[in-house]
Amino acid sequence: MKKPKILGFYGESKSGKTTLITKLIKHLSADGLNVATVKITDKNIKLDSKEKDTWKHSEAGSNLVVLSSATETDYLIKKKQTINDIIKNMLNIGHFDIILIEGANDKETPKIRLGKIKQRVNTVFTYDGDFEKLLDFVKNQID
Repeated sequence: MKKPKILGFYGESKSGKTTLITKLIKHLSADGLNVATVKITDKNIKLDSKEKDTWKHSEAGSNLVVLSSATETDYLIKKKQTINDIIKNMLNIGHFDIILIEGANDKETPKIRLGKIKQRVNTVFTYDGDFEKLLDFVKNQID
């Protein structure tokens, strides 16, 4: 089975990373590609909500909480993981053609820069507002 292409995105806060990534997801998914995403933040936030049953499980000491509903399954791991560990876990869950990482800041991940932020190691593309050019670049990375 072919390994997924991994592309990171970085830029200043409010530079349009989330908007751009969601637009890419829509286009890539419409083309039949299986897309996965990772959101990395330096903020101290949690996906879980206080007083929900899953939150209570976590607060009681569970290191892994899984919520399985009629529409989705969520895994909440109670520790920070490296991007390599995150990707390894994702690949155990399913096959993806591409993994898009918002907020990528590691040295290994090929990255797309938004805006005038200082260029990071392994930047492979700077987005200049031309979405079609970016979409072509991303699709060529997958092929």
